[in-house]
Amino acid sequence: MKNVENAFFTARNVALLAVLLAIVVVLQVFGLAIPMPGGTSMSFVLLPIILGGMLMGPIAGTVLGFAFGIITIFDPLALTLMNYTPAAAVITVILKGTLAGFIPSVLFRLISSKNRYVAAYVAAVAAPVCNTGTFFIGCLVMQDALVSSVGMAFWAFIGLIMINFAIELAVNVVLAPAIYSVDRVIERKIVKAKNRTA
Repeated sequence: MKNVENAFFTARNVALLAVLLAIVVVLQVFGLAIPMPGGTSMSFVLLPIILGGMLMGPIAGTVLGFAFGIITIFDPLALTLMNYTPAAAVITVILKGTLAGFIPSVLFRLISSKNRYVAAYVAAVAAPVCNTGTFFIGCLVMQDALVSSVGMAFWAFIGLIMINFAIELAVNVVLAPAIYSVDRVIERKIVKAKNRTA
């Protein structure tokens, strides 16, 4: 375990993690400012989480996802859910973010030895599936409290979550592998430049 920690906590990884963490915070905060129908918000925050997991592995993906989950507690939707079921709402939003970082990075690591681009697409799909899937399951756990409070509007809310999921999925599938490809090209050029100067 100590070797894994030492391998992860290199200057490059710590710097990259800090940059991606700042991007996660900024994207989530600005995402909250772009309301979507039904109280959901448009956010591209899964992209840096996916990239962090691809480039640095499951530790980075988990840290970035956990940070996303913590920030999501302050999402108006999460705050509304906390009025009805506070503990379940907090656990749901933290867990959905953490899993959206951890699972895609593990899948990327497992598949990338065979094909890095397929692995990138799998990770890009897995993140919104984990994020929305966990949130959906959490809503079903909270269903009795929510239905007794908001009635049939609960099912309209679930429909809006699915629309938001479709948008997140499309954005991630289109952008995450492309950004990953650009990053890999830049990383190769940096390595080549270092080799020439060495």
